Amino acid sequence: MDVSGPILRPYQPSDFDTLLAMDQLCFPKDIAYGRREMRSYLQSEGSRCMVAEVSGAVAGFILTNRDEEIAHIVTLDVLEPYRRQSVGSLLLQAAEHEAASTGAALMVLETATTNQPAIALWKKHGYRETGTIENYYGRGLNAFEMVKFFGQKSLVKVQP
Repeated sequence: MDVSGPILRPYQPSDFDTLLAMDQLCFPKDIAYGRREMRSYLQSEGSRCMVAEVSGAVAGFILTNRDEEIAHIVTLDVLEPYRRQSVGSLLLQAAEHEAASTGAALMVLETATTNQPAIALWKKHGYRETGTIENYYGRGLNAFEMVKFFGQKSLVKVQP
């Protein structure tokens, strides 16, 4: 797939079914969000969602949520044909820019300890592991908590 020019745009309610289906394609059944949970995240206060389109088709999206100085990546989904072609990186950079420019001091996320491609992406963009959350995705499915600081102004303490 040629992704030389993905277009990023804000989420629109008409995207809901497409994003829900994409999340279920991108993650195992026991990790993917259900309809109610996805809608709740998208409608929550502080929620931001950016969509990437390639040739008019949705290729990926990032869903974040913000509370004061802390921005949280809920999910970053990119369809298989568009992976390793900068779509995820562009979405992540746009979400980080939006969060930092509106006062967030840091961005946090959780990622499966077994998801090596995701861990590599996060580390490439300056995220570091701050701990492991046992059974985060269910019995025996652990997650790394990862963080990226945007500047020195944060008074929030994150355990190393």
